[in-house]
Amino acid sequence: MTTAQRAEDAGPIVSRLAEMAETSEILAGTSDLNVILQRVAQRAREVTGADHAAISTFDDEGVMERFIYTGIDEASARRLGNPPTGRGLLGALVRYDRPLRLNNLKKDPRFTGWPEHHPDMGSFLGAPIRAGGRTIGSLYMTRIGTEHPFSEYDELSAALLAMQAAVSVATALARERSGRLFLLEERARIAHDLHDGTIQSLYALGLELDSLASRDDFPSESRQALSTGVGRINELIADIRTYITMLEAEAPTAQPELSRDLAFVIRQIVAPGTDTVVNITAAALQELDARESEDLLYIAREALSNAVRHGAATKIGVDLRQTQGETSLTIQDNGVGFDPEHTRTGLGSVTMRTRADRLGGTLTVLGIPGMGTTVRVAIPRSHND
Repeated sequence: MTTAQRAEDAGPIVSRLAEMAETSEILAGTSDLNVILQRVAQRAREVTGADHAAISTFDDEGVMERFIYTGIDEASARRLGNPPTGRGLLGALVRYDRPLRLNNLKKDPRFTGWPEHHPDMGSFLGAPIRAGGRTIGSLYMTRIGTEHPFSEYDELSAALLAMQAAVSVATALARERSGRLFLLEERARIAHDLHDGTIQSLYALGLELDSLASRDDFPSESRQALSTGVGRINELIADIRTYITMLEAEAPTAQPELSRDLAFVIRQIVAPGTDTVVNITAAALQELDARESEDLLYIAREALSNAVRHGAATKIGVDLRQTQGETSLTIQDNGVGFDPEHTRTGLGSVTMRTRADRLGGTLTVLGIPGMGTTVRVAIPRSHND
């Protein structure tokens, strides 16, 4: 083999090594799972020349947890509605250990059609992300039309990217799941402390005040004030018990994911006969990290609990959407509402506002007597494209 021939054969190898080195540099320097997924999705689009690219992660049961995409403009993304749940081709790759390349995905028997406003896609390339002997995620790349199908070179690029991404994705998943387990253990500890410490102390104080309120040698005004105090203590105990119930509630141990966990919370709190409408746009989920998802989920849980316990609502709407500058979560019901001038601020309301402040957002609670309540939290977007 001549020197010229060896140089020609080495060209693709050098190109591939350079490509892998650039990928390593892109993945270095962050441990945030959401950032890693966004970078890998963008990299998949670059190395394969795809029009659209996405990445998913699967839980231990093979159920899709996340879906992060790139290549769709923001206006279109807002119209897409709920993110994919892993049906059809998107979920099929959890059972693959090698790439899947199709010239026309619409001819595949697993193709289930597009939701409204979805871009039309033709050529398809999927690459499983594997770690520990199982598929923990998948890369998806598509091109508009079928005139330019993906090549073997593109397939190899996607496979190498999936191999490089596996370490970063697996490490970040393990870190966040460990954090989630720690959080659940911490919740259990706090719930125990509240029950065995705070509630018992309040209960003892209530009994003492109630005893004083029954004494005939006290002025009637003092007895009335003591009785009012007992009532307030009982209300506070009830609030804390509700808070304990939410802390102890069974919840997924995986990374918080609003499209999944909101449905869980609704089933847990809202009675089956209540008309509930949920709208979660895929674009709104793109930038939410674990803390933001956790705090928004708590706010939704508290608002739903209030709608059911105090509002006597028959209709509840939950809406998560994104605008150019913010991501907002709105919970609206048609219950009895409230008069802010004569309504006590409870523990749940204080905690909702604290969580909104921690997110750098604003919390608005609007109650109209006889017409229901609206709870809206808006947080600034982490980046505007």
